[in-house]
Amino acid sequence: MTLELLILFSIFFLVSVIFMMFGQGGGAIYVPMLLAFGIPLYRAAATSQVLIIAATLSAILVFQRAKMIDWLLVLIIEPPTNLGAFLGGYLSPHFPTWFSKLTFAFILIIGAYFMIIPIKERTAIKNAWYFLHRQVGEYVYSINVFTVLPIMFLAGFVAGMLGVGGGLFKVPALVLLGGVSMKIAVGSSSLMIGITALTGLIGHALVGHFDPKLAIILGIAVFLGAQIGARVGVKIEREKHKKYFGYLLIFVALFMIYSAFHGR
Repeated sequence: MTLELLILFSIFFLVSVIFMMFGQGGGAIYVPMLLAFGIPLYRAAATSQVLIIAATLSAILVFQRAKMIDWLLVLIIEPPTNLGAFLGGYLSPHFPTWFSKLTFAFILIIGAYFMIIPIKERTAIKNAWYFLHRQVGEYVYSINVFTVLPIMFLAGFVAGMLGVGGGLFKVPALVLLGGVSMKIAVGSSSLMIGITALTGLIGHALVGHFDPKLAIILGIAVFLGAQIGARVGVKIEREKHKKYFGYLLIFVALFMIYSAFHGR
């Protein structure tokens, strides 16, 4: 392993620990870090998808034991998300690099807002026919299916195009618009972003963006890091960590904006 790969391995391990404390795949950081090491945007995006898959496979082992995953919710909203992710990955060469970076920055800022500003959960159970009523462990909630499905398609498209898992905007969308409990949104998101990343990776691979050696080495790093991060995340109080995480996303968004206008 070269010195550069060793440095990347160590950094990605630490980032995976931090992100999985919040049920996030880490794509928001993986892509800009790979760009900083001179890897082209869409190759970085494809590598990021592999890392997200590795991190989420590791984390769901922990979240499932904590009863934080709603498998029916995943089955309902993943098909439109996966379709969007595949199209985003496959059509990514048709989008200018600067446009993709600015879109990425915009999504990071939205994610940062919902990390910094406390999210109020909707606890009232709705009786309309288009609401799905769920109880997972101690959590009882109702899901507005008609609102969630088109949002998840859009989330999947952007996630597939940019190489992110989509958890940064899936979680607030599920809580604020879908009526899902915050704990369940975090746990289920950790599974969904892995599935979304897989379909996005397929789209990227079909157009030659995949680098197997880099993906495997860094994938091992994030798998180990996610196992630690998820275990810590189940036990800790999240509010202060979410705020610090939001500030970090703003920093990354500013980096992406700078990169978009300076041709990196």
